[in-house]
Amino acid sequence: MATLTIRVDPELSADLEQIAAQRHQNKSELARQFIRGSLAREKLRLSQEELGPQARATGWLTEDDILRDVS
Repeated sequence: MATLTIRVDPELSADLEQIAAQRHQNKSELARQFIRGSLAREKLRLSQEELGPQARATGWLTEDDILRDVS
């Protein structure tokens, strides 16, 4: 596993500590979980940004439109 060192302000560190304790995790585990979630949301946003115009051009405006065409 690679190591990443970041600096956070005392308030953020205290918030991480509090939530980590509530979840019975350490701050590193919690930070990894939050980073994974944030990266997943960003990847989804980027793919929607890239593919959205193509989908709209084919008439796919809702999930129902997609299901209608692929079912």
